[in-house]
Amino acid sequence: MGKLTGKKLILMGERDGIPSPAMESVFAGSGAEVAYAATECFV
Repeated sequence: MGKLTGKKLILMGERDGIPSPAMESVFAGSGAEVAYAATECFV
């Protein structure tokens, strides 16, 4: 069990940085649930 087991995550990715699908794949085996994930363009 990790520190994120049972937690809910909100992932905000950036178009020119790290997109949310990449972050989702990192947290896939952590036991956390991705409640919301979006990739936006912050200017």
